[in-house]
Amino acid sequence: MISRLIHWAVASRLVVLLLALALMAFGGYAFVNVNVEAYPDPAPAIIEIIAQFPGASAEDVERQVTIPLEVALAGMPGLDTMRSQSMFQLADVRCQFEYGIENKDARQEVLNRLTQVALPDGVQPVISPESPTGEILRFTLTSPKDANGRDIYTLNDLKSLLDFTLERRFRRVPRIIDMGSYGGTMKRYEIRPDPDRLRRYGISLAQLENAVAAANRNVGGQYITQGQTVQVVRGLGLIGMGLDPMEGALAQTDPVAAAAYLRSEENKRIREIREIVVASVNNVPVRVGDLVEGGPLAANDPLGVDGVVVGFQSRLGRVMFSEPVLDANGAEQLDSAGARVWRDHDDVVQGIVLLRKGEPSLPALADVHDLVDQLNNTPGALLPGVKIEPYYDRTGLINMTTETVRENLFHGMALVGIVLLMFLGNVRTAVIVAINVPLAVLVAFAALYLRDESANLLSIGAVDFGILVDSSVIIVENIYRRLTHGDDSSLTVKERVLHASTEVQRSLMFSTAIMVCAFLPLFTMQGPAGQIFRPMAHTYAFALGGALLLAVTLSPVLCETLLANVKPKPDNVFVRWLSRSYQRQLKLALRYHFVSLGAFVIVVGLTMLLLPFLGREFMPQLEEGNIYVRGTFPLNASLDEASDRTRRAREVFKKYPEVETVVAQVGRPDDGTDPTGFYNVEFYLPMKPHEDWPIPPGMTRARTKEEVVDAMSDELDAAFIGINWNFSQYIRDGVMEAMSGVKGENSLKIIGPDLTQLEAVANDAAAKLAAVPGVIDVGVFRIMGQSNLSFAIDKEKCARWGVAVDDVEDALETAVGGKAFTTLVEGERSFDLVLRWPESFRSTREEILDIPVDVPANVTPPGGEPQVAATESTGPEAGMSVTGAAISLPSPLGSAESGGTNPLNQAPRRRLRDFVTPLDAAGRLDAQGSFVQPGASTIYREEGRRLIAMKFGVRGRDLGGAVAEAQQALAPVIKPPLAAEWSGEFEQMEQAEQRLKLVVPLSLALVIVMLYLAFFSLRDVAIVLANVVTLVCGGILALLVMRTNFSVSAAVGFISIFGVAIMNGLILVSSIHRLRLGGHTLEEAVMEGSVARLRPMLMTILTAILGLLPAAVSTRIGAQSQQPLAIVVIGGMLMSLLLNQHLTPVLYYVFRRKPPSNDAASLAE
Repeated sequence: MISRLIHWAVASRLVVLLLALALMAFGGYAFVNVNVEAYPDPAPAIIEIIAQFPGASAEDVERQVTIPLEVALAGMPGLDTMRSQSMFQLADVRCQFEYGIENKDARQEVLNRLTQVALPDGVQPVISPESPTGEILRFTLTSPKDANGRDIYTLNDLKSLLDFTLERRFRRVPRIIDMGSYGGTMKRYEIRPDPDRLRRYGISLAQLENAVAAANRNVGGQYITQGQTVQVVRGLGLIGMGLDPMEGALAQTDPVAAAAYLRSEENKRIREIREIVVASVNNVPVRVGDLVEGGPLAANDPLGVDGVVVGFQSRLGRVMFSEPVLDANGAEQLDSAGARVWRDHDDVVQGIVLLRKGEPSLPALADVHDLVDQLNNTPGALLPGVKIEPYYDRTGLINMTTETVRENLFHGMALVGIVLLMFLGNVRTAVIVAINVPLAVLVAFAALYLRDESANLLSIGAVDFGILVDSSVIIVENIYRRLTHGDDSSLTVKERVLHASTEVQRSLMFSTAIMVCAFLPLFTMQGPAGQIFRPMAHTYAFALGGALLLAVTLSPVLCETLLANVKPKPDNVFVRWLSRSYQRQLKLALRYHFVSLGAFVIVVGLTMLLLPFLGREFMPQLEEGNIYVRGTFPLNASLDEASDRTRRAREVFKKYPEVETVVAQVGRPDDGTDPTGFYNVEFYLPMKPHEDWPIPPGMTRARTKEEVVDAMSDELDAAFIGINWNFSQYIRDGVMEAMSGVKGENSLKIIGPDLTQLEAVANDAAAKLAAVPGVIDVGVFRIMGQSNLSFAIDKEKCARWGVAVDDVEDALETAVGGKAFTTLVEGERSFDLVLRWPESFRSTREEILDIPVDVPANVTPPGGEPQVAATESTGPEAGMSVTGAAISLPSPLGSAESGGTNPLNQAPRRRLRDFVTPLDAAGRLDAQGSFVQPGASTIYREEGRRLIAMKFGVRGRDLGGAVAEAQQALAPVIKPPLAAEWSGEFEQMEQAEQRLKLVVPLSLALVIVMLYLAFFSLRDVAIVLANVVTLVCGGILALLVMRTNFSVSAAVGFISIFGVAIMNGLILVSSIHRLRLGGHTLEEAVMEGSVARLRPMLMTILTAILGLLPAAVSTRIGAQSQQPLAIVVIGGMLMSLLLNQHLTPVLYYVFRRKPPSNDAASLAE
């Protein structure tokens, strides 16, 4: 087939050239328009379900929400692993599906199951839009300052603008699935009733709720017919008429005026709420203002902070942002001590733009940038003076990594061109070979574009140009040698080109097929390794196939066109010198063949001895240009306490001149998309370009990133005793958390049913794990330690007073947490309207125990005696102020002091303490027990089993060795019925290695079969495979010398040189066979065949080395993941250059004395 293709190409020279031009045009178009990612997404479809259960403890969330969700979601088709977290008022369930399941299919399956789950009232499970690599842009909303330097807009204003305006705009951007928010406060309107006033007027909380809710709604009255027209009948009763104050503010041009307008509109609604009539006493209306803290206000009285106020929902997190102060020229300002001056923003509103899984990021980012520019520059799009300021943009990382690839490609191609020119000594010949490199790359880009696949750092940067030019080197070198040596001079140039091309076509076909077999492990990788390296395998296959096609079509055509007037001439001086030197060396090697064989044995033996010292890891870290730091404070830390500690840690990071900005996140977003508590703080530290890093005093160079991280870690450990810190990178942190379910690069999960036992064992295990050399940042994800103020409802006490449990719980829920009973509509925005006791009634345990509870079902008639005696703690049974005061409250005009017209005034009022009983250590009612109970902070589950997780990192040592030693150290600690599972990067490495152990031998067996079909001789197969052994030894020794761990990236390098080694050995052996069948003696055939193949073999070796040399030595962002591959290729090829040029001829000379058959020589025909 290849022979016919070559004949067609030479006969259709114009068609081939036109097709090459078309390839250049379309390939160039694809090169410009194909999507490029910095790193492939290694995660499968992960669907995260979030359910918020306001006010519920971790134990209640687990029992009532998490377990029902797990039961409903179990058994879904393609479900691989289910993990969950239950914490204060939040359940988070992550369903990880098998690779190959489409994200949309998994999402739909989850949605179908969610319709079948029964959860407590008010709990609505939703699917999180986030994905491990989906965050492509983060920004903050900045408020303008007034004359005193204070923010003009409130956090409520900015949060409302973000959630109700910007989120909807960003979600309309193609490929964007959602926009999350973090920080700020969510506005709500609060009615703070005064219990004494409610009692005085005989108004219950239910009456107050119903009255306000009834005064806040619109109704429809169908329609009426007016002549030939229809008019819709509406009743408009919404508070504020449902109008949106934000619209009026957006129309302003002055920030101060806009903020004043918003405050005035809020005040109008507050006054309107105060005027709502709840009841009527003696024809005198009782309004909300009469019942709230502070009492009624006159029309002109200013609104205070009591009664009815604009507040915000309970905060779950906070975002802080710090940036250096710049002067007019954009340079950083320094203080008198030479330190940078920083501007701190202690409470900002942050937006997170999320990419739909599987969508290309560059087009999406371009559209997002356009929208940001439009919003920032269009009057009325944002509040006056407010700006969207991105601080994280995936475009920067993509541009930096692609620039690294382009730089390595350019340098590699230049070096390859120099090698070709050195060996061929003819510019036109070198151009013919070199032109196949960019054209083969364009073939790959065209295929990626047509398949709608993305290119990335690994898939493009790992392509070795030396391998791409191998096929064209073999054909063009053979044509050039035939033309310059005067072979077949009686034939025309066209005939000589055809003869020289077809002469090597069979060996070329076999070697290319074998190379494809060598790449089979890449195509069969599964899991994270498959997600990462399968695109590279596709790209390699496209480029390799394109190179072969170009070698048998375009190369012969260009040779016929450009080399038609080449005259017979000897090789250039350099090649002649190499040939003479090689001849002398080869004669000595054949004469003293035991030396070459001994060297081979020594290399193999040395490699086997050193192999145990080769470290293992999954993948070298892709340098993202940032540091992501995670700290864990005490579990019961409040938001304010965690924020104070965060500010202290922020000061540590601001000392480092390598850090560009400091962004801190405390707690979690309001929507629960990042399940954690106030104890969790995360710092995003974008770094300056490395060339801008200063040289510290006492050093002669800038610090490495590892040195910066070590210094930060030491300083944080000294400043925060007992606090655990973890260092990673932004994307990597998210991917590792998604894959293992734990916030850390590696994790150990201890599985068991008892939370207390799990935490005790984890503490022992953590101490032993931290003692393992190389293991750092050990931390236990605590599951206990969140104290609960538990008020157990005593049903006997409730029965004594005729009170339902629900009545007591409703009073507790409303008083402390606030109960949302209706919604205030403002245009397209909606905000909760809640009832909540004033803070003076709910700040301490004793104040909560004094919360009044009405007892309307147990009325003591006038003059009667109560059946339950008054106590010192509860006071008299009736007519008592909740504060214990005996002073009568003022009565509304015309009402009676006794309030006898309202039965509630006659009902005895008790307090919460009359209906609750403390608990003992076992959780049973016990009057001598305590209301303060230890409780769970976060309950982790996986596959329906409870667990405790420990995270750790490895620095200064290989991951595999560190975990192996840790497993031995922890074996005596974790005993049945407990079980241990190691997750994260180590688990992925183990899975990839197990897969390679299975697939690589199968691939090798297939290669052996093909080699046998090529030679029909096991000895020939063994001679060729010996070439592979030396290259593998060279790659291993190179990793050891460069102190680089074995990783999947390095394994890809071994696979790459595997095919090249077999191709070189196959062509050399077949060339010797042809000479022996032509009548040459064994020694003559070995000498002549080896010398004849010297130039093409050296060219393939050197081009392979130089093609990846820039990647091996590059220190730019993105080069780290290429370096193990490049080191292996260069080391293996150097070993081939030093040893195999002599080893293969010697092995043939010693072990292939018997003449080959005609079938064995057919490759050279």
